[in-house]
Amino acid sequence: MIAYTGLNEQSHGWVVAESAFDARYLAKYETIFCQGNGYMGLRAAHEESYPGERRNLFVAGTYNRFGVQEVTELPNAADMIQLDIRLNGRPFHLEKGKLLQYRRELDLRQGELKREMLWEDEQGELFKLSFRRFVSLHDRHLIGQRVEITPLKHDADISIRSSINGQLTNSGAQHFIEGDRRVFDKELIQYTATTTDTGIVFVHTLAHQLLENGVRIEAAPAPSMERRKVSLTYKRKVAAGKTLTLDKLASVHTSLDLEWESLDALHLQQAARHHLRKAEELGYCGQFRKHEEVWQAFWNESSIEMDSQDAFDQLAMRFAQYHLVLMTPAHDSRFSVGAKGLTGEGYKGHVFWDTEVFILPYFLYTHPEIARKLVTYRYHTLNGARSKARDNGYEGAMYPWESALTGEEETPEWGPVDIVTGTPTYIWTGKIEQHITADVAYGVWHYYQATSDQAYMDQYGYEILFETASFWASRLEWNEEKGQYHITDVIGPDEYKEHVANNAFTNYMAYWNITKAMACTKQLREADSQVYQRLNEKLGLAERLKVWEEKSALIYLPKQDETTKIIPQDDTYLMKQVIDLSKYRNQEQVASILNDYSMTQLSDIQVSKQADILVLFYLLEDWFTKETKAANWHYYEPKTLHDSSLSLSTHSMLASDVAESELAYEMFQKACQIDLGTNMHSSDEGIHTASIGGIWKAAVMGFGGVRSWEGALRLNPRLPEAWERLSYPLAWQGERLRVTITKQEMKIERLNPDSVQKPIRMTIHGKAYELVDQMLTVSLEGGNLA
Repeated sequence: MIAYTGLNEQSHGWVVAESAFDARYLAKYETIFCQGNGYMGLRAAHEESYPGERRNLFVAGTYNRFGVQEVTELPNAADMIQLDIRLNGRPFHLEKGKLLQYRRELDLRQGELKREMLWEDEQGELFKLSFRRFVSLHDRHLIGQRVEITPLKHDADISIRSSINGQLTNSGAQHFIEGDRRVFDKELIQYTATTTDTGIVFVHTLAHQLLENGVRIEAAPAPSMERRKVSLTYKRKVAAGKTLTLDKLASVHTSLDLEWESLDALHLQQAARHHLRKAEELGYCGQFRKHEEVWQAFWNESSIEMDSQDAFDQLAMRFAQYHLVLMTPAHDSRFSVGAKGLTGEGYKGHVFWDTEVFILPYFLYTHPEIARKLVTYRYHTLNGARSKARDNGYEGAMYPWESALTGEEETPEWGPVDIVTGTPTYIWTGKIEQHITADVAYGVWHYYQATSDQAYMDQYGYEILFETASFWASRLEWNEEKGQYHITDVIGPDEYKEHVANNAFTNYMAYWNITKAMACTKQLREADSQVYQRLNEKLGLAERLKVWEEKSALIYLPKQDETTKIIPQDDTYLMKQVIDLSKYRNQEQVASILNDYSMTQLSDIQVSKQADILVLFYLLEDWFTKETKAANWHYYEPKTLHDSSLSLSTHSMLASDVAESELAYEMFQKACQIDLGTNMHSSDEGIHTASIGGIWKAAVMGFGGVRSWEGALRLNPRLPEAWERLSYPLAWQGERLRVTITKQEMKIERLNPDSVQKPIRMTIHGKAYELVDQMLTVSLEGGNLA
C-alpha cells in the first residue's frame, strides 16, 4: 500500500505514496501525509468525506478544556479542505464507480500533497481528477488548495461546494462558541469561533478563484449557511477535454498570535481579510513558489545524506526531518512540541519529556535558534511547575508529566480497561513519573553547553536549574536504617514498573540536577555577578546551597555488581521472575503483553516497556565505563519489549556505543518503520514525534558519533556495514559545520567562512583535534577508529 518511489528519477528518495485507495487505512495516511509549518498542522483527510475519517486542523498552543472532568487539549479548528463535488448531479466518491488509476503522494522536497486519478462513475462517464495542497512555510497562516476536473468522454455539469466547517469536534468534545459567519465580495468567506474555556478567538478566512483551461472565470457562486458552517457552491458546464480548476487560499489567525493579540475579534477579522487579499495577489501558484523556495533553502542548509544499500534509509531520514519542521512551533517560545506534534488527537497535544531528550538534540545541533525557543518554553511554564510542587508538598519547581500552555499537570487520571479486573486503569504517570523535572533541567544545560548562550542562562536557565534542584532536595526521603536519602514510589522511564523505589535513572538524574545547581551557584557567587545577586535575592541561594550540599552527599545511587557490572533498574527489578518474552517481542502490535497480563502482574516480571537505565548511558555517558554500558545493554535489551516508540532509537544509539553496529542498524530501521512501516494502524492517532527525533539521534549521534559533554565536542563515528557515506550539518557554539564520514575518513568543514576563525576543539575517538582553517580531514583506520 505504501510506495517509496517517485514517478521520475529526481523524485526518488523524496516521495511517500499511496498506490491504491483503501478506506480501512484512512487514518494512517492522514497522519504520515500531514502538512504543517509549526504554527498549524493539517491532517491529510481527503477532499471528499468518508466514514471514520479524522479531519483535524490544529494551531499550536491554543489549548482549551471541555468540561471540568476533562484535561485541556488542542481544539480541532474548522475544516476548510473538504469539497462536495458533484459530477452530472451525482456525488464524487471513491467507494462508488470504478477507480481506473490512482496515486496520492507527499513530496518531501516542498511538502506538497498530490492526488491524481482516473475515475469512472456508475453511468460510465470518465473523469480525470487532480488535487493539490500545501501548508505554507513562507506564510505560516496560509493553506493553498487546488482541484482540477476534466470530463474525458462527454460534456459534464460540475458542481463544487467549498466550506468553512466549524461543526467538527475532538472525538465529540466541541471546544468552540460560534461567532460571525460572513460572505465578502462573492468569493471570500469568513468564519469566527471562540474557545469555550480559554477564550481564544479563531478567524478562518477562505478565498476562491475559478478557472477553465487556465483562464480566470468571473463566477457568482451561491452562498449558503448552516449552524457553524458557511459555504460557496460553484456550478458550471464543462466541455469534454477541458479542465475546470478551483483554487483556494485559506488562512487561520487567532487572538493568541503575538502579532494580533492586541486586536479584538472585529479587528482580527479585518486583519485576516486584508492578509488573505494580499496573499491572493500572487494566487495559488505564486504562493506555492514562495513556499517552495523556503523548503528548498531548508534542504540546502539541513540535508542529511547517506549512501546506503537500502534506499529506504535516506527517505526515512528526510521524512523525519520533514516532520520535525511540521511539529515544532519555531515562531513562538510559549509553545512546545506535543507527543503527536500537530498531526492527531493522540495525547491531546501535550508536551512530555520527549521534547528535551528526543527532539531538542536535533535542533541543538542543526538549528540552535529553534532549540532556544524549546528550552525557553520551560521558563514560561515555570510558575506552573512551582504550583505543582507546592500542591504536592514540595519546594522549588516540579514539572508536569504532561504539559500544555501554563505548566500545570495535564495528565488524565484514567486510561484503558485492565485485562484482569475489567475496570479502568488509573494513570499514575502524572503523579509519580517525576524524572521529567530533571530531564527539563538537563535540556537547559545541554542547550547551554552546545551553544554557549550565556544570555539564555542568565535570564532563564539558572533559575530553572535552581528551582528543579530544590524540588529534588525536598523530594528526597531519609532512610534511617541505611543512613541515605532514597526516592521511593516513582515510575521511571520503564512504565511497566509502577511504585518502585530507587529507580536508577531517577536517582542519578536527581543527583545530577542538584550537583549541577550547586556548581552553578558557586560559580556565580565567586564571580559576584549581578545574576547571582538577583537570583539570591529572589530564591535565597545561600540557604539552598547548604541544603543541596548536605543532601547530595547522601543520595543513594544504585551501583553495579562488581562481577556482572549490572546496575539494578530499581530496588527489586533483578529479583523478579524471568519469563520467555519472545511472543511479545516479535509482534507488530505494541503492548500485546497487556492482552495476557495486568499492570500489577507486570510488576512481578523482569520485563521493560522501553529503555530505562540505558538512557543514563547517553545523558550521563561520562559517568559509566564502556564495559558497564555493554553489560547492561546486553542484560536489559532482551527484557525490553520496545512497546514505546521512544525505545528503539535509544537502543540503536547505545548499540553503536557498545560496538554492536549491525544491531544498531537493525534497530535504526525498525525505528524508521514505526510510522512508515507495514503496520497500517500504527499512526492512527498521530505521528510518533519522539521516534522521529530518535531517527536523527540514531543516525547522527549513533552512527555519526556526535556527543557533547560539559562544553566539549566529541565525534566517534561508526558507520553500519550498509552505509558507505554519511554527511550531516552540525551547529556547535556559534559555528556551522558539515561532517562527512566514509569508511576511510572523516571531513569537518566550516560552512560560515566569514565568521571569526576561532579554533574548534574536538575529540575524535578519544584523540584531540583542532579545526583551525576551513577543513579538517581525519583518517579512519579500518573504516572505524577503535
